Amino acid sequence: MAGARVANDKGLIVLVVAVLVMCGGGMALEANLVPAVYVFGDSTVDVGNNGPLELPYGIDLPHEYLPSGRFSNGYNLADYISKHLGFNMSPPAYMSLTPETSHEILRGFGGVSYASGGSGILNTTRLDKDNSISMSEQVEFFAATKSKMTEYTGGSGDSVAIATRLSKSLFLISAGGNDIIITPPIPFLFPIFYTLILNSFTKHVQTLYDLGARRFGIIDVPPIGCVPLMRSLFPFGTGCIGVYNDFAKGLNDKLEQQMAKIAADPERPGMVYSVGSSYNMVTNFTTDPEAAGFKNVTSACFSAGRLEVEGYHQASGTVCDNRADYMFWDFVHGTEAIAKKGAAMIFSDPVEEGFAKPINFEQLVSSSTHGSDGVSSS
Repeated sequence: MAGARVANDKGLIVLVVAVLVMCGGGMALEANLVPAVYVFGDSTVDVGNNGPLELPYGIDLPHEYLPSGRFSNGYNLADYISKHLGFNMSPPAYMSLTPETSHEILRGFGGVSYASGGSGILNTTRLDKDNSISMSEQVEFFAATKSKMTEYTGGSGDSVAIATRLSKSLFLISAGGNDIIITPPIPFLFPIFYTLILNSFTKHVQTLYDLGARRFGIIDVPPIGCVPLMRSLFPFGTGCIGVYNDFAKGLNDKLEQQMAKIAADPERPGMVYSVGSSYNMVTNFTTDPEAAGFKNVTSACFSAGRLEVEGYHQASGTVCDNRADYMFWDFVHGTEAIAKKGAAMIFSDPVEEGFAKPINFEQLVSSSTHGSDGVSSS
């Protein structure tokens, strides 16, 4: 009898954990604006595919979500965008999924995060050589998820339901910053770099479209020259490094043009998109920190050294007490505070404010799409 009791208790624990993960990951409810969110990109939206990070990373998250794989003190941009859509937080990391936690996902609800810290748009960009998942691999993982959805549901009617849910879901992509960080900022080589990036990016978007994606939310590259890492490279001053910002701005302009071109292609009917500008958002905060509610937009809250850059990922580093006053958490990643403010601007600020084009994310998820497979959604 004792053995049976233990087995029953274990079964109950598994069930409770599954329910908690589904609720924490924001499985679809009637109040949600989309059935699911599928996240691709780098550390700006990674929630654990590179594995857990030691405290103080995630220090401001609810205790039940620790250890966290977020490169922040708390929630990140994907979390807050998901919150605006009605979920509790970002969908779970692909690498963390188990059969017990995947039932709703395989029905097309909730979504999955494939994002991986250190990755880039180019497959050669891997800042974390042991853990980074390239963008191509992330897309392949989604293809595997889509295949399992079809196997799980079965039947032509259910397949149409999956296609409909995918067409209504948000496909969130935040990448490109790491590609710039590892590339020498030589202006006359910028056009070659942009061509390589755009070719790869276009391939990723087209593949996702062919797999059923219709609504694309793109987050552009922030002003890389303003992160503490870049500021620290110069021995004097703490100003932004203009050539890196020009590098990022040029890529963003090309990326916006390319998305418009992809969406206008008659071979991709029903595709809608929005490009959220982390570049304009960070520039806005840096230009007028007080108006944005920040007291420090140059140094990192966590770590040590000049501009608090050294000691990245070291648990022995110092952590500021007033984390909401800081824009940067560590040498390159933002705090929960900037993620919260930025997500709100990208999601619902008027397009005229310049934080999302050609529509904001709220308009994106409420727009009608008509897929090439005949599936329509609104």
